[in-house]
Amino acid sequence: MPISDIKGDSTPGAYPTGSRVGWLEAYKRTDEPTNEFRDKSIWMDEFAGTAMFGEVWHNAAALVVIPVVCYVVFKLGGGLVSLIVIMAAGATYYKNSIRRFRRNARDHITSELVKSALENDNETTEWINNFMAKFWPIYEPVLSATVAQTVDGVVDSILGGDQKPAFLESIRLTTLTLGSKAPRVESVKAFPNTDPDVVLMDWRVSFTPTDLEDMTPRQLRTQANPKIVITIRLKNGGVGIPIVLEEMAFRGFMRFKLKLTSNFPHIKTVDFCLLEPPAIDYVLRPVGGETLGFDIAHIPGLQAFIREQIHNIIGPMMYAPNVYTLDLENIMTGGKSLTAAAGVVQFTIYEAKDLKNSEVLGNSDPYIKIRLGNRSELAQTSVKQNTQNPVWDETNMILVNNLHEVICMEIFDKDNVRKDRQLGQANFDLKSLESEAVQDDIWCKVLRNGKERGSVRIRAAYFPVQEPALAADGVTLVPVESNCGIMAVNIAQAKDISKTGKTKSHCVVYLNGKVIDTTKSMTGANPAWGADVDLFVTDLANAQIAIEVVSDDDHVIGSYGVSAKKLVKDTTDKEDWVALQGGDGKLKVTGIWKPILMGEDSTIHKPPFGVVRIQMIGARNLRNVEIGGESDPYVVITGEKNMSRGATKVINSDLNPTWNEIFYVPINSLKQSFVFECFDFQKVSKDRTLGKTEFSVSEVVEEMADKSGYVARPTVDKWAPLKQKDKDETKGELHYVVSFHPTLKIAQEATEAEKAAAAVPVVSVEGADSENPPVNTSFAAGENPLPDGTIKPSEVLDYDSGVLVVHLIGADLNKSDTYCEFYVDSDSYQYKSQHQKSRNPKWGEIADLFVKELEYSKLVIQVKEKSTLEKDPVVGIFSANVRTLLEKASAEGGEYPIMDKHGGHDKRGSFHLKFEYLPVPIQLFPRERLDNMGNLTVVLVRARNLIAADRGGHSDPYIKFELNDEGVHKSEVVKKTVNPEFENETFIVPIANRDEDKFTLEVFDWNQMSAAKSLGTATVDIRNIQLVLPNEFWIPLQNKSNQGEVLLRLSFMPEFLSSNKRASFVSSFIGGGANVIGGGGVGAVGKGLMGGISSGASVLGLNRKERSGSKSSVDAPADVPPSTIPNASAPALASSRRISITTSRSRASSSPSDGSDTVGEPGNLTIHVIEASGLLGVDKSGQSDPYVKVSVGSKTLLKTKVKKENLAPNWSEAVAIPGITGSPMTINFLVRDHNTIGSDKDLGEYNLALWEHLQPSTETTPGVYKADIWGQLSGAGKLHIALEFEPQEGSDGGKKRGLFSRK
Repeated sequence: MPISDIKGDSTPGAYPTGSRVGWLEAYKRTDEPTNEFRDKSIWMDEFAGTAMFGEVWHNAAALVVIPVVCYVVFKLGGGLVSLIVIMAAGATYYKNSIRRFRRNARDHITSELVKSALENDNETTEWINNFMAKFWPIYEPVLSATVAQTVDGVVDSILGGDQKPAFLESIRLTTLTLGSKAPRVESVKAFPNTDPDVVLMDWRVSFTPTDLEDMTPRQLRTQANPKIVITIRLKNGGVGIPIVLEEMAFRGFMRFKLKLTSNFPHIKTVDFCLLEPPAIDYVLRPVGGETLGFDIAHIPGLQAFIREQIHNIIGPMMYAPNVYTLDLENIMTGGKSLTAAAGVVQFTIYEAKDLKNSEVLGNSDPYIKIRLGNRSELAQTSVKQNTQNPVWDETNMILVNNLHEVICMEIFDKDNVRKDRQLGQANFDLKSLESEAVQDDIWCKVLRNGKERGSVRIRAAYFPVQEPALAADGVTLVPVESNCGIMAVNIAQAKDISKTGKTKSHCVVYLNGKVIDTTKSMTGANPAWGADVDLFVTDLANAQIAIEVVSDDDHVIGSYGVSAKKLVKDTTDKEDWVALQGGDGKLKVTGIWKPILMGEDSTIHKPPFGVVRIQMIGARNLRNVEIGGESDPYVVITGEKNMSRGATKVINSDLNPTWNEIFYVPINSLKQSFVFECFDFQKVSKDRTLGKTEFSVSEVVEEMADKSGYVARPTVDKWAPLKQKDKDETKGELHYVVSFHPTLKIAQEATEAEKAAAAVPVVSVEGADSENPPVNTSFAAGENPLPDGTIKPSEVLDYDSGVLVVHLIGADLNKSDTYCEFYVDSDSYQYKSQHQKSRNPKWGEIADLFVKELEYSKLVIQVKEKSTLEKDPVVGIFSANVRTLLEKASAEGGEYPIMDKHGGHDKRGSFHLKFEYLPVPIQLFPRERLDNMGNLTVVLVRARNLIAADRGGHSDPYIKFELNDEGVHKSEVVKKTVNPEFENETFIVPIANRDEDKFTLEVFDWNQMSAAKSLGTATVDIRNIQLVLPNEFWIPLQNKSNQGEVLLRLSFMPEFLSSNKRASFVSSFIGGGANVIGGGGVGAVGKGLMGGISSGASVLGLNRKERSGSKSSVDAPADVPPSTIPNASAPALASSRRISITTSRSRASSSPSDGSDTVGEPGNLTIHVIEASGLLGVDKSGQSDPYVKVSVGSKTLLKTKVKKENLAPNWSEAVAIPGITGSPMTINFLVRDHNTIGSDKDLGEYNLALWEHLQPSTETTPGVYKADIWGQLSGAGKLHIALEFEPQEGSDGGKKRGLFSRK
């Protein structure tokens, strides 16, 4: 490894940047002739050595210094003992110096004599010494780096656990070099009379790098002695204490015995021993470092003691007759690469507890980096905000080549301003998996500075590569069949990838669109990377591998994509050279499949075997975190991988809330669990937790004894205490009911062989097992009924409820770095994919989504772009009715368009999807059925026989409508009549629950000078009105004389309504006044994220009165008298008769259209943005600086001025759009808060379907070309908009089509 690479390595656990490894780094030298760069002591060696006969000057200096020191000590009051110690140390130093001088002189004389022998004799070893002298300066830095990395890894693994003393911060090998002079082989003696496969030799070797006499002037300039510096750093940022070991020397007489073999590496074992005790010398300075350090060898008796201890330790291992054996064949594992993955560790981090808080205000934001030993980072968990007890529940697959390493978990506190601070480290020793392959619920201590700083709960499971097994004949190898395993990819080389031959290139390896590895860079037109890349594949059948050859300036030279199965087949067929796509040249690549059996722990998607129904009833005695009020609680349900599975609405100012909301979650493992966490909603700051509780699926599900399926255990109805954050205490209780409902099994069509076998008469055999006959899950015409819980494929769509399994295979997008969110009948996503950077992502993921009712359920997939904004922008949307998807879906999957997020016709890409449906026989509660919620269209036709409140025998009546005691509409006043005609005044009311919502009306007499007088009230029973089609009723009023009736025309369109968790249901949709309900047809009112299910009701229009005499598409025949309701509290409202509608739709044919495809006529349009009210205050002052952006598709039409610090701004700005064609048009109004520093924030948006508000002219009806609209924003507040349309002269586009015909 080059020294430059070591210096630049900043990865966690890598060798420290400031370390000096190798002689070149240790002494900061170069062999350039222009740079002598001597050590500061070398000039003294040269001068004194020349003047005083070489190294003898050391002894002379000692003879001068010792008397001087004795004199100074005596003058300072030292006694006889001090003088004796100094003289003993000086004598020992003099003795060692003379011995080293004589040794060097003897070595020099010997080397000179050997040089002479090298010229005359052939049987010498000087050729090895000559080679080593030239090779050693090149190889020594690499060897030193390897040793340094290994030693530091061992030290880390030892001191990373409990063994680390409390006072110790770290131990680092900061300098390591073996010197610039190579070891020498003094003599070699071979013994020929041995066995044919045995080689026996005696070697005399020496390592005396301090001998300079035989070195050339060039070698002297770059000479370096061996040196090892170990730095010990104490806690609390103490200064490092260096321990210096240098000038090591060795001389030994060894015997080697090699046992040869025909297998690689052709040497089975190596036995070696020392025939005599070796001579060892060194300089050790434990205190003072390189400058002031004192050699402990000068302490009388210590050097002999250390030498004796070395002999005592090494002697029993390798002093003759004892031998030390290396089994090379076993080490090399039969010729396999030592770095090749031998298995995979499934490593799950559940949670951490009691982490140390590093923040001054608030709590830490912890996350974990995972690495193996001292290697670079392998994975990183998500960041958990503001907690000392984070819950991750994240799983990573770690490829390992042995179980002799340690998984290090470094815990950091995320800091957006400064460098992330380390909170501690926890370790897990993989060696423990040898005795127990699966270990769950393991708590690992988190340590920092030798002190415990919390703990981490993990699960680790080891799955080795399965080797082929021997067949019955004992010869044939039978490979293990598994769809999960390791793909060992070898990228050998490329040819002709460039013309110049100077291109520097590397390879990037992708698995299913995700970057897995990058090879080293090499220069040339035919680079030979020789890179081995191990890929963990969970689904071999669908895995896609891609390799890009990229130049160092990020230019893609060429690429190669292939399925994993084909790569294995090509390797078997020896077709390893492939042509690069998008460029010249070819690539040599091979792939070997190594199967792994993971069983239930496999990460391959397992089909759900049922769903759990979670009824979130309510809570009591919740913790109050508000000052001067009460908490606004709501509950979030979190499942596996910390993914949200639903959230209740917010109940304002209530410590004993009642939600009564129901959620469904598909189940595919008994190990699944859920966290129910209660939060206090905050408008400006982050929501605060009120406590949480956990629920395990195994409480309501159990596996059958014969492992053939799962059955439900008794329903759990529980008041669970809420555990408080970072505390062991509880406060408040959460009431929930959880039950399990299994899916039905789908029988397979019987094959022709099975059908033929079924036709053969069954012959009873004595001794056959009659009590447990085999279960047949295939069927053919006329055979016996299927087992319980199994249905035929043709019966699948007969079940309204079930699990929709969506295979997200890939996509073709116009954006990169995207991910997907899946929604079904919910404003919270049920599944979120991984984000991928490619424009052609290959996700290969599967989402399990519960469908309540096939007829009405709608699948929505949002594609979002990863960004740094508060909310990631939506790139595009795919939406469709679930039944329609299943009826048209093919077994192989298909392409589905991704459209513009505003509902326009701009295509943003396409999905490759495949669908499955697993029915669940479950009885839905009436209040949760989709036909129990939707939009109620109310047409106020007329009233009759009202009470006369004025003196003239007349009244000035108007009517107020309320839903659950909240005003939803106020009609116009009709002067001086008791039989008013309201001219088909129309409005729409979102109904969350037909069974529970209360819809009432009250008739008033308007007075100019005094308060209005009530003329009667009525309750409209909406529980059993006919769906979609209009129902016309005379509603009797209740007053003192029970006088008066009101004629209403009602139609109810079922659709999912978003459960707004930021406000109560009615206030988020309804305001006061006659024109308070913004709209774009039924699909626009309360549609939230999901939009409308059907556009059938959009023919009724919104917030406009039908002109008298105009033809309504829902008018009843004149000869059919409307029915009356004798009692307003009757259980059902009778419809006069079924009335035809222009665009009728049955339940089965409901479309996901939102009504935006209504067409109009050509002309010019003017849009007025007038004002807004009730906007969100997102600034610290509680105000906002709003402006409006008006756009159609991706084109911006108008951007208003910014209104500073205003929640009810008035803009009164307009934009003209000339030459519109009359085709369907959706206009987007986006209200944003302007920020001078930072990005602008969204306050809400409103989508307006143009031709739902303007009425083109027909042959019998004049057009309505003006509209005044209060549109409900998606966040909070309303936007006041006015439309003016000028039809094109001579246009008959509107006359050629019906008013609400579809394009």
